[in-house]
Amino acid sequence: MKVGLFIAAAGMVAASAFAAVESGLRPGTPTSAFQVVDVTGPHKGQQLCYRCSYGAAPVIAAFVNGDVTKSAGLVTNIQKLLDARKDKGLKTFVVYMGGPNLKSSIEKVAGERHITIPLVFLPQGTSADDVAAYKISADAKNTVLLWKQGTVRQNFVDVDRTSFATVAKAVDEMLK
Repeated sequence: MKVGLFIAAAGMVAASAFAAVESGLRPGTPTSAFQVVDVTGPHKGQQLCYRCSYGAAPVIAAFVNGDVTKSAGLVTNIQKLLDARKDKGLKTFVVYMGGPNLKSSIEKVAGERHITIPLVFLPQGTSADDVAAYKISADAKNTVLLWKQGTVRQNFVDVDRTSFATVAKAVDEMLK
């Protein structure tokens, strides 16, 4: 009996090792306020809550872990998506999951890629309770949440060049 339970438990551990990383709020979950420091957007240099500022608008919020330079492609794609749909009220911001030490790297990527969307960092890093409520996994390269009227509509984890088309399609659905 104990051997059977051990084998079953080992199988569950092995299966979960190959499962996709879970990160971020699930669809249908309300979003909540959290503080960021804007590096590139209209509130450059200020601490604020973009979730609060955007209210009920449709939003793309990307949360990025790790090396800022590795996110340049994702950020560029989000910029292009926003530029093409601004007339529909779409808003966006990219949260780098770290503190003030990321500022110069964020500025560099924004300058090189001509990014005008808000690229932000967390004033207290990832330990702040407000952003912890978003359940962003440190194991995910990025987590892209789409929300409208303060409720998550879609959640995408580890978005790359090829999977971004799925995000764009979901944005178009949200904007209908």
